[in-house]
Amino acid sequence: MIQGVSATKFTPYGTLTRQQAALMLERTLEYLGVEKESNIGPYPIAIKLRKVNTPRTKFCANL
Repeated sequence: MIQGVSATKFTPYGTLTRQQAALMLERTLEYLGVEKESNIGPYPIAIKLRKVNTPRTKFCANL
C-alpha cells in the first residue's frame, strides 16, 4: 500500500500529497476487494489524479 520515493529511499516522515493519500486509499480499497466507481468531477485535485485515473482513485477523489 505504501511505496518508497525511489528504489532505495523511504521517507515515512515526509510530506504526504493528496495524490499519494488517494493512491494509498485506492490500494487499501483494492486489498479489501471494494469495487466502487464514481465520477471524478471538475475539482483541481481531479486534474492531478487523472494521471492515475482508475475506478478506485475516482472514488477516493470524491470522499
